[in-house]
Amino acid sequence: MLYVKRILLSGYYGFGNTGDEAILASTVKALRQARPDLEIMVLSEHPDETGSTYGVRGFHRMSPTQVLKAIHLADLVVFGGGSLLQDITSLRSLIYYLSIIRLSRLSGKPVVVYANGIGPIRSKLGRFLTKHTLSRVKAITVRDAESETELRRLGVPLPVQVTADPAFLLDPSPDHMADSILKEHGIGSSKGIVWIALRRMNTPPWFLNQIQDLIGWLRQEHREPSFLAMQERDLAVAQVLNRELVSAGQKPMPTVSGISPEDALSILGKGDYCLGMRLHTLILSARVGVPFMGVEIDPKIGAFCRSTGCPAMPGPDPQEPNFSIVDEFKAFMQDGDKLRQALQEHLPRFRSLARQNIDMVLSYLR
Repeated sequence: MLYVKRILLSGYYGFGNTGDEAILASTVKALRQARPDLEIMVLSEHPDETGSTYGVRGFHRMSPTQVLKAIHLADLVVFGGGSLLQDITSLRSLIYYLSIIRLSRLSGKPVVVYANGIGPIRSKLGRFLTKHTLSRVKAITVRDAESETELRRLGVPLPVQVTADPAFLLDPSPDHMADSILKEHGIGSSKGIVWIALRRMNTPPWFLNQIQDLIGWLRQEHREPSFLAMQERDLAVAQVLNRELVSAGQKPMPTVSGISPEDALSILGKGDYCLGMRLHTLILSARVGVPFMGVEIDPKIGAFCRSTGCPAMPGPDPQEPNFSIVDEFKAFMQDGDKLRQALQEHLPRFRSLARQNIDMVLSYLR
């Protein structure tokens, strides 16, 4: 007998981060297809916007009253996905997310941990709280083997299922939508687009200088380097790069931002290659079979690149160059056909693993 009518999704939602919105979009769609009767609620930074975008009931994630109300209404709390349980952002962030789980448990609500990327958790307090909080949930799925290893190091006794990121279940917008976005930004859809998706952290001056060199080389090779901002804050990097390009007598890069996850997936599919510093740029590229090179500013980026066979450069040294982007990218492009074939072979497995997250949630709706 089916009895669960309300489900609460908790994650990094409502911040305009394309990767986390891709998780939410794919999760809501898959749950609706399986259980049309389900009422889906979401903790969000902008609950009204999230509600209207996805047809869900939004609650403000930082309002104690609204959080408690959402938990009270829920029959099941789904925590994740994404890299929520880490203290690199801040210990305060980790404690916030653990408090959602603890409040749910204190309210007598079952909690499942959904497609999380765990760690790094470096503080003793953070590791202690994470172990004791996760030891009391109903089920755990993680999106990579490294996260399972981290949970074992923490001493979490529950079985852990290694799956894949829910964004692999996302479907792209129709071609005409992608063509319209590219045209609006002056990007030729048949000009060999190379997407560059950087973030403002870990970008020392030498790194941005090398990106400029890469842009110049790509243009010499008759490619179209274009910037994809996965979050509004990433626009600062694009602005710095374009100012320097104009100062050097070059034209600025086209910059695409503020689009839906489905649109981002669609325009990535129009590209030939991608260079990314955000995990979900690489995941979405893999979803559409576009070879990518990661910049390993976070261990999860290197782990994902290794799982697909695509290369990853090390995180930029703050003081001096520790790689040559142009040389690395030349070698990467020489392997382009081989990488495309490998991504096509990997995709069914990733989508099947991503589907296991949904199956786990559905098993608690019965």
